[in-house]
Amino acid sequence: MEGTREFILDQIISWVTNGPGQKDVDQSTPYWIYGLPGIGKTSLAHSICKKLDERNQFAGAFFCRRDDTNSSEPRNILPTLLYQLAKTSLPFRSVVTEYLHKKQHIAPQSMQDTLFLEFVRSIPRHSNPDTLVVVIDALDECGNAQSRTDILKVLIEATALAPWLKIIITSRPEVDIIRSLSTSAKYDLGTDQAATADLRTFARHQFNLLTSACRLPIDWLEESLFNRVILRANGLFIFIKTLVLVLEKCEDPEESLKEFLQGSATAGLESLYKLYSSILKAHSHFAGFWRMIAVITTAQYRPLREGPIAELADVKKHLIERWADELSSLLYRDESANGAIRVRHLSISEFFASNRCHYQVNLRDAHVQQGIACLQTMVKQLRFNICKLEDSRLANTDIKDLPSRIEQNISDPLQYSSLYWSIHLRSTPDETQRSAILGSLKEFFEGCYPLFWIELLSVMGMVPVGAPSLRGVIPLVKVSSYITLYPKVNLIRCRIPTRPSWTEFKTCVVSSSPTIPPSLSAPHTLISQHDPSYQHSHHY
Repeated sequence: MEGTREFILDQIISWVTNGPGQKDVDQSTPYWIYGLPGIGKTSLAHSICKKLDERNQFAGAFFCRRDDTNSSEPRNILPTLLYQLAKTSLPFRSVVTEYLHKKQHIAPQSMQDTLFLEFVRSIPRHSNPDTLVVVIDALDECGNAQSRTDILKVLIEATALAPWLKIIITSRPEVDIIRSLSTSAKYDLGTDQAATADLRTFARHQFNLLTSACRLPIDWLEESLFNRVILRANGLFIFIKTLVLVLEKCEDPEESLKEFLQGSATAGLESLYKLYSSILKAHSHFAGFWRMIAVITTAQYRPLREGPIAELADVKKHLIERWADELSSLLYRDESANGAIRVRHLSISEFFASNRCHYQVNLRDAHVQQGIACLQTMVKQLRFNICKLEDSRLANTDIKDLPSRIEQNISDPLQYSSLYWSIHLRSTPDETQRSAILGSLKEFFEGCYPLFWIELLSVMGMVPVGAPSLRGVIPLVKVSSYITLYPKVNLIRCRIPTRPSWTEFKTCVVSSSPTIPPSLSAPHTLISQHDPSYQHSHHY
């Protein structure tokens, strides 16, 4: 927001330009800005990008998000920065272009650290007349401790090799990041001397918007009440934003505000969590409400719309729609993701899983339940030739209306379930859950569903998901999985050892066109089950 964080923005520009007061500050390592959840790191990152862009020094950015598959994957950071630098820097673009002329076929894995550093090394140290800056926001929301350490090693080496390249990183003060950036220039937002003034400016602006939207008297917010809000916020901008959003839904914002501010101020995230608890209080007794919350919290691989949430949570869709509307201070519909429901801030998901939440979401149990729900969805909806293709000899790319067929015949819940069922089941279950998991797996694998699943992955262009999905459940059922791709036969065998109620299961997937791999053509299926109770072979 304009008028806030001016001090740190000036510090950043001074560091980028090696201006006054930067003599003793390390210029050859990334600049690290850190602070508690909700303190305004992402908003600041956007302001930094804007400021640098105005100076023609902005090269690009990567905004990490824990609840987004692409934005939470560390291996996506370097290829993104490589592309952005090639667009911005002529010397960098020349090096990349020359490399591509020599090696026209580059696998995604080759776009990682060694190639990025090779490009940086190939550029003369002072070839760029101006310093270029890339920004990586919320690094703590990307990968795990090891993968973050690996990516930081590359970034630190890149800045040491290239005086023209500077990197700014924002994150929470996680242990692995502290260790990696121990010698870097850093700024603790929690000690920002101007933070209180900035918070007051931000809060005043938000309450002015509330006054206008709710047609309240211009003097309704007494100064003493406003000061209590600032004290309760404890430096967290997300507290102010969430409070104003919930007050917009209240019949009497002034009285509701006084209720929210009852009790004494607390340190850290306690006030924020109390606010979240107050918002949820009116809904926590509804049957199915916490199942909805559990699905939203664990759908970190791809955000879901109301329909898939309703199916996976076994809750009526109109209830999901109503609760999402009523909890708009915590949840929102992301139009960039087709209206999928997301939490407004990572601290909300963390609250749901914390012991400060009245109904603590057990993430392990929630993932297991979602995995079982995915299996049930596949059993219910998978069928042969699901997209009703007239000729399976055609490659997917030759079927002009395939996207519309997928949209019409493969529901969102089925798409999600087919891609992520195994990932959800990888949480370590207890014995009660293991029994439920094995029952669902038995139903899935002893039918024709695995073949239909492979066909579905084929038309969606997601065949590579298949093998890792099968390998992921090996520890659960002691499955030995063997996958071979022959030139003329595409064979997938899954063997489940005999149990009291289990039988040997084998499936074969044979492409109708031997020259077309299953990722390009939806295969006809030859199903043969060697089971005394199943004596027929079915050829579709």
